Amino acid sequence: MAEQQLLFSQQDDDLTVRVWQQGDRRWLDFDDVVVQSEILLERPDHLLLANRHMLAGCLFSPPPKNILLAGAGGGAIARYFSNRFPDVSVDAVELSPLICELARDFFDFPDGEQCQLHSQDINHYVADCQRRYDAIVIDIAEDKLTPEWIIDDNFLHHCRSLLTPQGHVAFNLLVNDGEGLMHFLSAIRERFNRQTVCLSVAEHRNIIVLAFNNQPREQVAAEHLIEIEQEWGIEFTDFYQQMLKENPKGSGVI
Repeated sequence: MAEQQLLFSQQDDDLTVRVWQQGDRRWLDFDDVVVQSEILLERPDHLLLANRHMLAGCLFSPPPKNILLAGAGGGAIARYFSNRFPDVSVDAVELSPLICELARDFFDFPDGEQCQLHSQDINHYVADCQRRYDAIVIDIAEDKLTPEWIIDDNFLHHCRSLLTPQGHVAFNLLVNDGEGLMHFLSAIRERFNRQTVCLSVAEHRNIIVLAFNNQPREQVAAEHLIEIEQEWGIEFTDFYQQMLKENPKGSGVI
């Protein structure tokens, strides 16, 4: 097995930000604990970690044309779309200028006409944005947990207002317990008229909450899942079956 190498280390506010590489695998972490982004250098069209789960909402909707990433990290999702679906337009918003620099220098962030990296506060971005998105992915943590402001009613309102009619928001939640999950989930469900579904991430604390602008199709055909699995390289059938088990019937979009 290849030796693990430290490629970069620097303090960013109160965090130690590091970039590591082992063989074909490169990743970004904070305080040598929380992996923020991970890529395979030789497979730019392949996703790792919870990034795959964060795209699960796309199995319910037409293929996306415009995507907003809130909390870009190393930009693995932007890199994935740039290589697998180059016609998809991606806006990635990241507060930290250092993380933006690392995304470009170490993680092949595809800065260009179709993928743009914005170094600014996502609250300001969604309040001022005039674009509409088919999918918004919110992957933001503070002190290793999802911050409370994620469920501020104004923020949720702005996010929903940016969605196309069949669009959705994917929230990557990091909480301590079931009570914390219900706290966030209740606020999201209220703003999105209960049009939600949850998906856990095996061997991780992450819970993905998908919130839809309008009710998506309730039944997803097996043929459709097989087709998009081949196109996306993501295990959508497993995700859908997991959603059916984890979400009580009639509780949201399932």
